[in-house]
Amino acid sequence: MKAIENTVIPSDALADLEHPLHLQTTGQRDPGFQKRIGEQTEKIRQEILAEHGVLNVAVDLIRVGRDEE
Repeated sequence: MKAIENTVIPSDALADLEHPLHLQTTGQRDPGFQKRIGEQTEKIRQEILAEHGVLNVAVDLIRVGRDEE
């Protein structure tokens, strides 16, 4: 089977996707990676909160799922 070259996902983002899969399959932990990803996640969360405020969408999604609109 011929490998397909990835030209869409930046290599650093692809590495961040592959690394936790490797850790999971080998049973290893990487506290530095976990800390870095946690910091990035919190930064993104704060940016969304600042731009959009609290997004209370869970109830609406549940109602849509139950067809209770």
